Amino acid sequence: MLGYILSQEDILAYYGEQREDVAAAIFRYGQDRDTVLVMNSATLSRGHGDGPGFNSPEQITEIARESLSELEERIPRKYPAFHGTVCRYANQGFFKRDRRRLGVDMVFDIDIKTNYRETFRYAARIVDFLDRHDVPYRIKFSGNTSAHIILPCEAFPQPFPKSEFQRLFKTIQEKSGVQDVDDSFSSSSAHFLRLPYSLNENTGLVSLPLTREEFDGFEPGRAEWQNVEVNDAWFRLPEDAQERMERFLVDTLGFSADRTFAQKSKSIENN
Repeated sequence: MLGYILSQEDILAYYGEQREDVAAAIFRYGQDRDTVLVMNSATLSRGHGDGPGFNSPEQITEIARESLSELEERIPRKYPAFHGTVCRYANQGFFKRDRRRLGVDMVFDIDIKTNYRETFRYAARIVDFLDRHDVPYRIKFSGNTSAHIILPCEAFPQPFPKSEFQRLFKTIQEKSGVQDVDDSFSSSSAHFLRLPYSLNENTGLVSLPLTREEFDGFEPGRAEWQNVEVNDAWFRLPEDAQERMERFLVDTLGFSADRTFAQKSKSIENN
């Protein structure tokens, strides 16, 4: 079985009492997304989060502490986990309606729940396809069995039409030859994904960012919280990420540059 037993003390130590770098990393990725803390993934079906992002890294620790405060057992049956929407926002006012949408991450999640080696084997087909076409992406372990392959919204020219987004998702899936992909990520910008460096609510393993080299031969033991090191480079994209994405869309998939690339000179955010 994946995972191992964490105490409340272990959880709070990881979420900032001893690991300020972890709380800072979760805040960095989740601050401009709708976020929710769950201790049972079924609650994600509600379709909304606690609010627009986090106020500070310290809030990560506070939320985790509050989630554990009502538990009588020292060893929880489920673990507090942070999820955020695949859509990013810029807050321009107090109310949700005042937000400006920055873009939507494209996420490939191989929907095989029984064997992490099998899911990684299929995920490798998508990664290899993207590598062949020089497409910028990020990879992370789900904390259970899956590898999440993320094409960050910062790499897409904006605005990027939803119809083109869905066509691109299906085209990558078809050209890489992978069938068992959770396509719900392509249909809703409100879809939630476990945030990088969050614990998995079921296993207690970390949803761990991976380099391309770490992806090959990955073993889940690397995602036990005491083995985790925060990789700041994972959050950064190459300076030419958007140009590489544009070439991929036009040359490989036949997208129309005149229609799609409304902000061709927009600089990439390295946040």
